[in-house]
Amino acid sequence: MNISFRFKQTKLSQFPKTENKTLISISECRKRLVQFQYQECLKGNFDVCSQLEKLLLEYIALLDEILKQQIKEEITFSWNDSYEPNKFTQSNQWHYEYACNLYNLGILFYHQGENIQQIKDSLTKSRNSLWCYQKLQEVLPFINSKIVQQHSDLSVVHIYMLNSYASAFGYKKLYDHFKQNNKGNDELMDSLGFLYEANKLYDSSIRYLIQSKQCQKKQIPPIIYNQLLEKFTNDSTVSEVILYVELAKMMADTAKEFPKELRMGKAIAYINKAEQAITSIFKKYKTKNQFLVDQLTQILVQKKEYNYLNDKVNKNPIAKEYELLQLTVKQDLIKPKAPDFYAQNNEQKQKQEDEKKFAVLKLIEEINSKKLQANQKLVQFQNQYTTIFTQNNLQYMLDAFQNAEQLKLTPSIQQKVDFIKDRGGWKGYSQQINKVHQLQQEQGKQLIQIKNLIDHQTQIEGNVEQGKKQLTQQQIEVFRRVFDDLQKRLLEANYIHKNNEDQIQKVKDQLLFIEQNNNQMITSKMQTSLQESQKFYKQNIIHLKSVSLSVEIINNKLEMIKQQLASLEKYIDDLRLDKSLINGIDQFMQQQIMKIITQKINDYDAIFQSINLNQLEEVSKKLKEQQLFMAIANQDEEAFENQLKPIIEAFQNLDYGQQFYESVQLQIVQVSQALQELVNRVNQ
Repeated sequence: MNISFRFKQTKLSQFPKTENKTLISISECRKRLVQFQYQECLKGNFDVCSQLEKLLLEYIALLDEILKQQIKEEITFSWNDSYEPNKFTQSNQWHYEYACNLYNLGILFYHQGENIQQIKDSLTKSRNSLWCYQKLQEVLPFINSKIVQQHSDLSVVHIYMLNSYASAFGYKKLYDHFKQNNKGNDELMDSLGFLYEANKLYDSSIRYLIQSKQCQKKQIPPIIYNQLLEKFTNDSTVSEVILYVELAKMMADTAKEFPKELRMGKAIAYINKAEQAITSIFKKYKTKNQFLVDQLTQILVQKKEYNYLNDKVNKNPIAKEYELLQLTVKQDLIKPKAPDFYAQNNEQKQKQEDEKKFAVLKLIEEINSKKLQANQKLVQFQNQYTTIFTQNNLQYMLDAFQNAEQLKLTPSIQQKVDFIKDRGGWKGYSQQINKVHQLQQEQGKQLIQIKNLIDHQTQIEGNVEQGKKQLTQQQIEVFRRVFDDLQKRLLEANYIHKNNEDQIQKVKDQLLFIEQNNNQMITSKMQTSLQESQKFYKQNIIHLKSVSLSVEIINNKLEMIKQQLASLEKYIDDLRLDKSLINGIDQFMQQQIMKIITQKINDYDAIFQSINLNQLEEVSKKLKEQQLFMAIANQDEEAFENQLKPIIEAFQNLDYGQQFYESVQLQIVQVSQALQELVNRVNQ
C-alpha cells in the first residue's frame, strides 16, 4: 500500500451540552473516529477499512444534516496536514470539518481499490474516491481561505492531482479487465485505448504535483514530494511501457498479414520507445522498479528478434512518430459515483430540498444581478470621469491653481526633494563615502593578513623543531584561489566606488542647494513655471475656482458612492446565502430582503443623478490658452526634475557600492576564520 497518501488526523473537540439530537450523534460518532486505528487501514486490513468506511459515511451524513441547521454553538475542530502530522490547524467552521472527513474518505476508497482483487469492486472504489474529490472541490470555497492555506493537502491543485491519479488507476483496471477477456485484435485495441488514457492521466497527476510546488500556497514537504513524484513517474512509465510492448507485439504478429502497412518497422519503433522510457526513468532514480527491470530484459530480447526478422524477411524502414497508430481515446468512462449508502440516504432528502433550493437560487440570481449592475455603473462613471480629467489636463490645471497661490513643488519633484533631504544631502553623502573608505582600509589589511598566513604556510616544510606543521599543498592552493577571487572582487568594488565618486561630484552644487534651502527657495528655481501659473491664474480665476470646486464635490460624492456600494455588498454577504441555499428562505423573508436591497440601490442611483459631469467638462473647455500654458509652464519643471534624477541615481549607486563592499567584507571574514581554524587544527 502506498504510504505517501496518508489520512488526516484530528483531536477531540469539546461539544456543548445540548438537546439537538443531530449534534449529540455527531459528538458520539466523532469520538469513535478520533479513537479509530487508521494505521491498520494503511497496513491493508480489509475488515478495518470496511469499518472505517461505514463510520465515515455515517458521520458525513450527520454533517450534511447539521449544515442545514442554524447552529449557534461554536465548536472548534483541529486537523493536521496529512503530510505534516504534528502541525494542527483550528477552525469553528463546519465545512472545514466536512472537507477533512471527505478527504479521509477519498484516501480510504483509494487504498481499498488498490487492495481489492476483484476488478469490478476495485473500479467501484476508484469511482467512489473520485466522488469524494469532486464533492471536496464543492465544499472548499465555503471555508476561510486562510484556514485552507494551512493545508497543502487541501489545495485545489492537490485535489486535482488526487482526482487524476484515481482516474488513471480506474482506467488501468479497465485495461486489466479487457485484456483478460479480449478475443482478437479489435478487443486488444479497445483495451489499449484504456491504457493510453490511463497513461495520459498519470502524466496529468505529475503536472499537478509539479504545479503544487510552483504555486504560492503551502507546499508538500520536499521528501514526500519526491516520493510522490517518483511513484507517479513509475506508474506512468509502467503504463507507457506496457502500451508500447503490446503494440509492438501486435504489429510484429500481424506483419505477414499486412505487408503493405510495414508493420515490422512500426513494431521496432514501439519497442524502441518502450526501451527509451525505461532507460529514461532509470537515469532519474536510483531505486529501480522491479517490473521495469524485468521488462527491460524482455524488451532487449524482443528488439533483437524484431531487428533480425526485419533484416532477413520484412526489410521495413523503422516507422516515424507520425506513422504510428492513432489510438482511440476512451474518455469519461470512469465517472464519480457516490457510495451506495450515501446515495440511498440522500436521494429522498434531495427531492424535498429541491423546491426550497430553487426559490433561493432565483433570489440569489436576482441579488447578484443587482449587485453586478451597481458595480458596472460605478466602473462606467469612473471611466467617464477619468476621461474628462485626462483630456482636459485637470490635474495639471489644479496644481497650477495651487502654485499660483503659494510656492509649491509638484508631487513628483517633491518626492525626489524629500528623498535627497532624507539622505542628508551632501553631508549624508560624505558620511556614507567615509564609511566606504573605512571598509576599503579594513579589507586591505585583512587581505594582507590572509596572504601572509598563506605565504607562511608555504614556507614551512616539516619544521619539526619548532613543532609546527604545514597545510597540505592542495589546501594551500584552494586558499590561494579563494584569495585571488577576493582580490578581484575588491578591485571590482573599488572601480564601482570610483565611478560613484565621479558621478556625485558632477551634481555637488545641486545637492548642496537642496540641502541648504527650504521648499520655497527650491521652487523659486522654476521662475518661468511660476510666472506662467500666475498668468494663467489671473486669466482663468473664475473658471479655475469652478473646476476646483466641481472636482472636490465629485470626489466627495464618488467616495459616498463607494461607501454605499460597500454597504450593499456587506448586507448581501451578511445574508449568508450559502446557508440559506441549504435551509431555504420563506416567502415573506425573501420579500423583505428584496425590499431592503431595492432601497439601497435607489439611494445609490440618487448619488449618481446628483453629479453633473457635463458641467465639469464645459467649464474645463472654457480655460483660456490652456495648451500654450502647458507647453511653457512644463519646461522649467521638467528641466529641474531632470537635474534631480542624476542625484537620485547617484545615491542608489552609492548604496549598491556599499552593499558590494559589505558582501566582500563578509567573504573576507569567513575565509580568514576558516584559514585560521584549519591552521590551528593542523598544529594541535
